[in-house]
Amino acid sequence: MIYYWVVYWIAREIFSLYCRIETIGLENVPLNDALMIALNHKSVADPPMAATLMPRRVYFMAKAELFRFRPFGWLIASLGAYPVHRGHPDRKAIRRSLDILSSGQALMIFPEGHRSETGELQAARAGVVYLAQKTNCWVLPVGISGEYGFRKTIRYSVGKPFRIPPDLNREDAQLLVMQKIAEQIPGATFSGGP
Repeated sequence: MIYYWVVYWIAREIFSLYCRIETIGLENVPLNDALMIALNHKSVADPPMAATLMPRRVYFMAKAELFRFRPFGWLIASLGAYPVHRGHPDRKAIRRSLDILSSGQALMIFPEGHRSETGELQAARAGVVYLAQKTNCWVLPVGISGEYGFRKTIRYSVGKPFRIPPDLNREDAQLLVMQKIAEQIPGATFSGGP
């Protein structure tokens, strides 16, 4: 556990030397309950940057290709990453996600499933809703705006946690997740469906 926090402290310092980081709403992060942290996806830097900002340990899925180079795979696995094979339901990754949430831990997830090429919010994938409804965990919407770049400003805005009602249909639940994220991004709206 000490290793985790040391690495993330170092990573956060490196990020802060490169770009300006603004965070809003970190007091909204539940520190003890099962939590799904749901963020929009702008850049490959999102997962490590977001993890360094959270006041509790987080776990996250990473595309299986990242684990092919064993030293890097070991590093990210030691920091809470586990592989997901994209393009089809990955039962092993789903079971691992359910285990994390069922044990009261925090799972960071990007509902869109991949980076947005245009920066516009994309529809949430059904798996996000499945995990949230199955475990009745809190969902914490986080909006990422601004730009990564030397001395540019990247902004993380954390909204109030919410739960997805178990009887809410999948499409409406997917829409709800993305609308809550959009509320954290200046000027953003989301009205599209899955």
